[in-house]
Order: sequence, then structure tokens, then C-alpha cells
Amino acid sequence: MTIDRFFEGIAQAYLRFLPAVYRRGKGPYIVFFVGFAALMLLVYSATTAYSDLAPLFVLMATCWLVLLVLFNYGMSLSVGVHLGTLAGVSLLAVAVWQTGGIFSPLLSWSLVLPLTPFYVISRRAGAFWMLLVGLGQSAMAMANHWGWVPTFQPGLQNATASGTTFALATGVLFTLPLIYDRLHVSVMKKKLRYQRELELKRQELEVTLQMREHFIAKVSHELRTPMNAILGFNALLLSTVEDKPEAIKVLNHTRQSADHLMTVINDVLDYSQLQSGHLAMQFEVFELRQTLQHAFDLFGPRVSSMNIAYRIELDPSLPVWVNSDRHRLMQVLVNLLGNALKFTHDGSVVLSAQVQGNGILFAVQDTGIGISPDRQTEIFNRFSQAHEDIQSLYGGNGLGLSISRQLVNLLGGDIGLQSTPGIGSRFWFLLPLQAEALPEQAADPMAKVLRSQDRAWQFLVVDDHPINRLLVKQVMQGAWPHCTVLEALNGQQALDLLHQHPVDLVLMDMVMPVMDGIDTTQAIRSDPDAKIRQVMVMGLTANVNPLDLARFKVAGLSDVLPKPFEPDELCLKIEQLLLVSADSP
Repeated sequence: MTIDRFFEGIAQAYLRFLPAVYRRGKGPYIVFFVGFAALMLLVYSATTAYSDLAPLFVLMATCWLVLLVLFNYGMSLSVGVHLGTLAGVSLLAVAVWQTGGIFSPLLSWSLVLPLTPFYVISRRAGAFWMLLVGLGQSAMAMANHWGWVPTFQPGLQNATASGTTFALATGVLFTLPLIYDRLHVSVMKKKLRYQRELELKRQELEVTLQMREHFIAKVSHELRTPMNAILGFNALLLSTVEDKPEAIKVLNHTRQSADHLMTVINDVLDYSQLQSGHLAMQFEVFELRQTLQHAFDLFGPRVSSMNIAYRIELDPSLPVWVNSDRHRLMQVLVNLLGNALKFTHDGSVVLSAQVQGNGILFAVQDTGIGISPDRQTEIFNRFSQAHEDIQSLYGGNGLGLSISRQLVNLLGGDIGLQSTPGIGSRFWFLLPLQAEALPEQAADPMAKVLRSQDRAWQFLVVDDHPINRLLVKQVMQGAWPHCTVLEALNGQQALDLLHQHPVDLVLMDMVMPVMDGIDTTQAIRSDPDAKIRQVMVMGLTANVNPLDLARFKVAGLSDVLPKPFEPDELCLKIEQLLLVSADSP
């Protein structure tokens, strides 16, 4: 251990001595070998008994030092090593020839020359030079056998030089691999330290991403909560002013603005979930034409104040029922239609769908401002828009098309566009949709008129926001005039009320103080009272994170509806649960 530390200390001191440019990679090994070899050549030039070899030794030392300088100025490492080794072999061949051939002590340096290509370049390079040196040794032995080489003259005058040669060659054979090993260990320690730093950075990044997702989910929840009240009360007001056109116009404008804000909120949340891989597709069998018509009709109030032709063209051969994620298909259609209407001031916007091959081709054609060719390749990238001034002129966040492309890919399809500036654009996407059989639940759909509106149901609304409780209460009392609506601020109050009053259905928020909706639902399902355990629990939450929703459902929900919700959809879901509960023994 002490010897290892000694040599490691020498290696570290050597590295500190080197200029910074030679510390990279295998530079320290090259500098050591070239410097040591040049020094030995200069020693030989001063001590050799063969005076005619002295200038050759000096020339070779100079050559290697020049190669070292050229390496500093960008010469390839492998080229420099091969040139230096070739020069060394050439020098050694001349020196060995003049000092006795196969009997020359200088021949021992032929064992050292292949080491540098082996350690610095590759094993193949080292094997090549070892083979070349072996062939040279064989050739020299044959030359000695045939008497072509001057006879080696033993004597005291060569004893010192021969002893020095063998001692130095032996030392080099031991020292070079040791130095290389220590440098390698040093490099490995640096790499391990760098890997540890990268691992720490990765962990920090993961924490940052988790915090980002938590922040986005929190902001989304806080925005969805008031939006639930805005959209809900807007829908309630619309149902009470059917004979007042001006009021309807104002409420429709309010709804359009709220829908636009919800689009921005959903885009940010969806993009975060797509990036983290948490967004899952919910496939179901649904009526295609109805979904297309619904997406088209969403922009009816907006188009009524615009001077454009707004049409939907559906292929008569379209299948009635298809299996896909209806919500995500709607989202892509609404994104494309919204963009087309945003950038079209006159002319037309046409939504079309037609059978193509083994799928269905959806397209939105407009006569708007169009997209320049240099921007078309980037238009589906995040935060990318057709022009630099689009944000200031038309608004938007540059996420809609990026999200649409990823949703289409998750649905198994492809998306693209054709556009000409000043003429218009055509965005299309192709989905592998086939005709599906009529689903059983669709054969006898629930009527939109509630069948239990004369029943005196007992409801419990659990939500920490009074505005949301008021909205749900108004919706419940409007749908079931004889119902009773109890209210709780948190899960603990809800459990207390359940033990005090019989309840037919609980409408449960997820995020609440004291006791949240997940813990409360679990407590309900594990309550000793069988009537409380069996009560229907409808989740109503502004937290739409898939992982949190999955935990909420597993806790024991009968159904769940995200906020903001449509009052009609909420009432139909509630009645379905109530009728199932009433029919069960």
C-alpha cells in the first residue's frame, strides 16, 4: 500500500508539472516517453564509443521533440506515434547495424519501441510494430550469419555503454507500464468523480422535474377551481335567460373567453404530462359523426360574428362507431379548428373527414394567412408559431400543435400540413380507425330528461371552496327540486355528517384541508356501518393528474368527473349511479 501511494504521488507530481495542454488523455504518457527517450539519446551521443553515431542520436532526439510540439498544435496522436516509432526503428536499425547487429546491446531497445503504439493507440498497433521489430531482428540475425554486418568488438571501452543500455532498457520496461497504469488509475478516478457529479446532477434534475410537475398540477388545480364556478354558473344563467338575446350574447362571449382560458390551462398541463410520460389514452367505442359535429358546433357562436363560410363535410361511408380516445380526438380537432378560425379573416374554414385506406383522414382547410415554407418544418415544435409576431397579434402559447402531434402519435396516427402564405393552410391527421359494433350501453341510451327528478334524494357535497359547493347545490336543486343538499368543508366533517344523516350520494372533492378526498373515501369504504360503506361516492376534482386520479379511483369512488364539469353531464352521471344503487338489493 505504501509503494502504491509512493508511485501515485510521483504520478500526481508529474501531472502537476506538465503544462495544461499535455494533461489531456494520453498526453502525459507521450510526454514522458518522448522526454525520456530524447534524454537517453543525448546521453548516448555523449558517451558512445562510436563517435559517428553521435550526430544521428542528436538528430533523432530533435525529431521526437519536434513531433511532441506538432502534437501540441493539433497533429493526430496516432500519426505522431507512428511517425515517432518509425523514426526510432530506423535509428535503431542503423545503430545496431554499426555496433554488431544481433550482438549489439542497443538491440534491447527494440523491446521498448512497440510499447508506445500498444498503450497509446491500440493493441493492434502494438502488435503491428512488434511484428515489424521481430522481422527486423530476424533480418539482422540473417545479416550477421552471412557476414554483412561489422563484427562486434568486445572490450572495456564498450562495457560501460552496454551495461548502461541493459540497465536503462530494463528500467524502461518496468517503468513505462507502471507510469501508464498510474495515469490510467488517475484518469479513471476523474471519470468516476465526474460520473458521481453527473449522478448528483441527474438526481437534482429529477427533483426539479418533480417540483415542476407538482407546481404545474398545483397551478392547474388552483385555476380549474374558479373556472369550475365560472363555467358552471354561466351554464346555469344561460338556462334562465332563453328569452333574452342580449343576455345570451354576453353569456356566450363569457363562455368563449372561459373556454379559451381552459384551453391554455389544459395545454400546459397536457404538455407536462406528455413530457413525463404520464398521459394515458382512454380508448372507448363512441359515435364518430356525433363527436365531429360536437367539435364543429363548439365554434358556432364565435363564427356567427365572423364573415367566413364555416362548413363540415363528412364522407357518407364513415363508420358510425369507432374505438379511440374520444376526448383526445376532440382536443386535436378543437386545436386545429381554433387555429384555423384565429388566422382566417375572410373566406372559409372547412372540417372534413373521409375514409382513406385502413383509416380515416381528418382535415381542417382554411383560407387564412398561411405559413411560410421555412416555418412549416418547425410549426409542430413546442412554443413555435408561424411568425415571430403571432404572439402579439393573435395570442396563443405555441403548444397546441405540439400537443396535437403527440396526441395523434399516441393514437397511432400521423399528422401533417400543406400551406401557402396568403392563400391558406390545410392541417390533416390520419388515424387507424375501423368500424366497430354498436356498444351494448349505446343500444338503449339514458334519456337526457332525468327519470328521478321527483325523488327526494339526500346529497352530501364535500368541498373546501364555498363557491363550488354553491354551484353543485344549485345544479342538484335545479335537477331534483325535492332533494336535500348537505355541505361539508373537509373529509372529517363529511364523515361526521354521514354518521348523523342518511345520504344517497356523496360528491367528493380531492384536495381539501384536514382530510382530503382520497383518505375520506377510503374511510367511507372501511366504515363499520354497512350503509355508509355502500353509499355512492362521485369524485369531483380539479386535479386531473393521471396518477392522482388513479389513486382517487382506487380509494373506492363510484365514478369521477373532472372540474370544470358540464351540469347536464354531472346530473346524468349522478342519476345513473342513483338508479343503480336503488335497483341493487
